[in-house]
Amino acid sequence: MIIRNKYRFTQQISMTILLIVFLVPVSLAQDIHFSQYNMSPLNLNPATTGFFEGTYRFTLNNRTQWRAVTTPYTTTSVSADKQLLKRSFKQDMFGAGLVIYRDKAGDSDFGTTQINGSFSWIKALNKKSNQYISFAIQPGIAQRTINYEKLMFDSQYNGSSYDPNLSNNEQFSTKNFFFFDINAGAYWFYKYKKNLSFDGGLALFHLNTPHQSLFDNKNIRLDRKLVINANSVVNINPKFDLLPSILFMNQGKYRELDLGAALRYINDPRVVNYMAFSFGLWLRAKDATLLSAQIDYHKVSLGISYDINISNLTPASNERGGLEIALKYILDKKGPVIIRSVPCPIF
Repeated sequence: MIIRNKYRFTQQISMTILLIVFLVPVSLAQDIHFSQYNMSPLNLNPATTGFFEGTYRFTLNNRTQWRAVTTPYTTTSVSADKQLLKRSFKQDMFGAGLVIYRDKAGDSDFGTTQINGSFSWIKALNKKSNQYISFAIQPGIAQRTINYEKLMFDSQYNGSSYDPNLSNNEQFSTKNFFFFDINAGAYWFYKYKKNLSFDGGLALFHLNTPHQSLFDNKNIRLDRKLVINANSVVNINPKFDLLPSILFMNQGKYRELDLGAALRYINDPRVVNYMAFSFGLWLRAKDATLLSAQIDYHKVSLGISYDINISNLTPASNERGGLEIALKYILDKKGPVIIRSVPCPIF
């Protein structure tokens, strides 16, 4: 029995070391991310705020990652945004929104809760209403938390097994802290032809590089994050659309590149009964292959995706990555005045 317990404890230590090597650098240097990034527009780029066809937009995203390896990493985000102060003769408008997310990682429940407000200005670039550009700012406040009681320390090993009743002999200065954060972005949409459109943007997150230390070390800051993305909608025929997209993110010394496409089958093109099904395949360079499926009905979109891990963590993950579910709802309240609306980008 002692040999078996010692083997299990050694196995736990080995797994912990493996996780520290592969996961901790990512968690310290990178923000949250969603594989279905176009289904979480305010987390992708603040300038997407109010940049859609409709009056109100609501999103819900949930991601669970590394369940096969350790305590799963979970990320949940909710957002709401709307268009304000439309000027029909110039096709200009303002947008306002709110996005909240909660991220929790690992055995220590190391978590981030963040609330951001988004404010955008959307400008028509011509009288045809087929080209727009948007600029936005996104201030917010965040809290980092950690639960030290769920961690295991060397001093709690009694010679044969882990004993939680033993003191960890550690002194920690804080279990949580708050910080102010600010992001900004620009976005562009162009409907080149009836069957071809493009959109894309550039965003900078953490412009103020806020302090991040749990030990009052002022030199530890959150790196700025650059996000560049581009999408296209190619209408192949009345029944099928091709939706290629690319995403690049850089934060500190870490980079992420996602590229792929989805094929959308339009079952019913009528506005009141619109229904479509999409199936996509993406590659996150040196990390995962992403599979996705989505159903659109009228103004509701429901997507599900799964990451198949292909990184160096494969021996521990058994190629299992992250399961993600995304929901988007657009509410369109038409007023008495007819206003030409913004052509709807794929997000």
